[in-house]
Amino acid sequence: MIYRRIARRYAAALFGITSQQRVVDEVERDLRSAHERIAADAPLAAVLAHPEIPSPRKQEIIQAVFSGCHPVALSFLRLLVERRRHEYLAAIIEEYRRFADEARRLVRARATSAVPLTPEQKERLRRALESHTGKTVELADEVDPALLAGLVVQMDDQVIDASARGRLDKMRELLAGARFRGLGA
Repeated sequence: MIYRRIARRYAAALFGITSQQRVVDEVERDLRSAHERIAADAPLAAVLAHPEIPSPRKQEIIQAVFSGCHPVALSFLRLLVERRRHEYLAAIIEEYRRFADEARRLVRARATSAVPLTPEQKERLRRALESHTGKTVELADEVDPALLAGLVVQMDDQVIDASARGRLDKMRELLAGARFRGLGA
């Protein structure tokens, strides 16, 4: 919880600066690229995490490795290293994306269905979700045969369960509650 709160504070501050300068997308792209680079480069990650390497040296390394990044992204990476918060980068990027999506009036949704959705079904679902939210919906889909039938849609913290498995689970809970209250056999 505290991890997310810290990430949210940094993301909010960064988003304020980038939205003011109208460089939201560029900075997001550069931060994602930097995070991927750090994750893929074990020696770089080890140097950044090493407690005995002084912060100015780490900042020089960040400057050299990420010199092609937007200046705001580069300054932000250096700030994270200086404050020993670089391990929060992935969480900060996710929170930053949430701020950016909110500003774009964009909702990211994931539809999980028992069988693959046709393009027409996916488009109908996307339009229905846009009507429901009043925002543009970016819809990703996946298949999970364990749902038996129907689908489950997840948007941010909201879950819409219209699957057969979800209905069966609810019935099971109701029956278990009825037995517990002495109503069942």
